[in-house]
Amino acid sequence: MGWCVFAALLAVAASARAQVPDPASFATLFPPDIRSPGQAPGVTVLSRARPDYDPLPVRLGVLEARPGLTLGTGYDTDPAGLPGQAGSAESLIAPSLALGAGWGRDRLGVRLGAEDHRFASAPALDRTDWTAGAGLRLGFGRTRLSLAAVSHALHEEGSTIGALPTDRPLAYRLDAARVALRWSDRIVSLTPAVELASWRYATAVLDGIGIPQAYRDRAVGRAMLTARYRLDPGSDLVLTMRDTATHYTAPAAATPSHDSNAVAVLAGIEDAADPLLRVRLLAGWEQRRFAGYGARAAPIVEAQAIWQPDGLTTMTATAWRRMEDAAQEGVAGYTETAGSLALDRELRRNLILSLALGAQHAVFTDGAREDGADAGLAARWRLNRWLRVTATETVTVLQGTASALLPGGRRITRSVSLLRCGLGW
Repeated sequence: MGWCVFAALLAVAASARAQVPDPASFATLFPPDIRSPGQAPGVTVLSRARPDYDPLPVRLGVLEARPGLTLGTGYDTDPAGLPGQAGSAESLIAPSLALGAGWGRDRLGVRLGAEDHRFASAPALDRTDWTAGAGLRLGFGRTRLSLAAVSHALHEEGSTIGALPTDRPLAYRLDAARVALRWSDRIVSLTPAVELASWRYATAVLDGIGIPQAYRDRAVGRAMLTARYRLDPGSDLVLTMRDTATHYTAPAAATPSHDSNAVAVLAGIEDAADPLLRVRLLAGWEQRRFAGYGARAAPIVEAQAIWQPDGLTTMTATAWRRMEDAAQEGVAGYTETAGSLALDRELRRNLILSLALGAQHAVFTDGAREDGADAGLAARWRLNRWLRVTATETVTVLQGTASALLPGGRRITRSVSLLRCGLGW
């Protein structure tokens, strides 16, 4: 729906990753897939609206409400994300509520959601994540103002790049806000934006010992400008510049400061003139100066290709290279190179099968390296407007070289099987 203008910001933490993608990553540099019936340009198998199966909203005056509830059960071979751990049956309860309203070009959206995970054989690993977000979009002639804010309570899992080897997933809080003003005519558009984010971490438990993680608490501010120049219908040149300041609010005593300032410039093209192939490519350079570790510089890339040989198949390839903040004390971040390939096939109007493959490679400033790979299968079956069933199988492999906290390195293989039943929106 058009009123979900904050969807890109909500995607900042769609899953509990060790390092949450920053608010100005790929999701905000390129527009999201278009949601529309049929095979209009920009519509993929997963984003396509299905009027016969989409639930109808509940009207509350000027608001449209879309409540939902997902119940799930499955098995996780390594819920702690640590080598040599036992598996456990898992249950999931995930309520959600979306509210939206629109007046002409103006849109308002609010979304609330939570996920409660319970493990039969490891109750100490039980956890609850939640998200609350709101967005507002106002139109003034050729100008559009977008405001968005989101708050997440999440957990850092051990089976992700850069995570600490904790006894149980580490709880943390992420709050973010974004203000953007977009001016456009038929040829040129300019979008200045300001983004603020705050990370706060709970105490980690390693081998039964509590280790405060306040040294990772940080505030991030970013100013950015994105310019687009239309070459022809469906093709744009894109230039984005951003300046990011990171301040660690409670640094560890007698250690170099992790505070940094990063400047990045990327340029590229978005080409959707071919109805079968859509290409998005940005490449550039980032330089980050650390208060206590000197300067680091690296090329950065964000690229995506979407191929749709017919209306029933979508293949998406994505690649990126970027700098991230590290979890370990004494490590001033790492450079991550990653890519993914996804295939979505619509077997029937209400049945979609998906296959996804991904790989990551991270190089830390202390010389340590980590490599990750994952594969996933999913079947999404909409029985009617109000009931859907989703079956997923995900396998993750993570291997890292020796580091300060893991002198022997680590190797993790994790498989998660889940069957979800969704009610409502």
